Amino acid sequence: MSTNPHTIQATFNTIYAEQSDAIFRFCLVRVSDRDQALDLTQETFTRFWQSLVQGKEMTHTRAFLFTIANHLIIDWYRKKKPVSLEGLAGPEDEEGYEPVQENAKMNIEMEAEGRYVLDAIQKMGPSYRQSVYLRYVEGLSPPEIASILNLSTNAVSVRINRGLEELRKLVGYDIESEPELSHEKS
Repeated sequence: MSTNPHTIQATFNTIYAEQSDAIFRFCLVRVSDRDQALDLTQETFTRFWQSLVQGKEMTHTRAFLFTIANHLIIDWYRKKKPVSLEGLAGPEDEEGYEPVQENAKMNIEMEAEGRYVLDAIQKMGPSYRQSVYLRYVEGLSPPEIASILNLSTNAVSVRINRGLEELRKLVGYDIESEPELSHEKS
């Protein structure tokens, strides 16, 4: 990696533009707190910047970023203090709803379905949840996920397959109840 400050800055800016949304979504799904997810995303890119400045060799930048974010999330959960339910209760939201445009109906339905699936992913076991999220929401390959989670590619593939089975059950998609196609003539 070049030690030229302009090259380092350009590299960082490009990677930040390409990956910051994915890292934020990853953090948000894992911690379920927008502000905390923003903080974790910022810290991820701060550490990435430090690695660039130090000239650390990176072959898989995206996997490197997810690894940093994953470690920060683990650290955050270790430090996290229990929160009382009373502390979670906030004032009622007094803002009204904005009218929905007719052509936005399809987008709203798709977003609702996406949230439903993401909520189901949140209910999965942690090892399956992480693998399925990284594979299907972030689009990482099993070898990239293996690098992030420090597992073998085979172990990641098994987790993805088992996770999909669990996800199907959580969203109520039962392969057993699918109608079979009959090749018999009536």
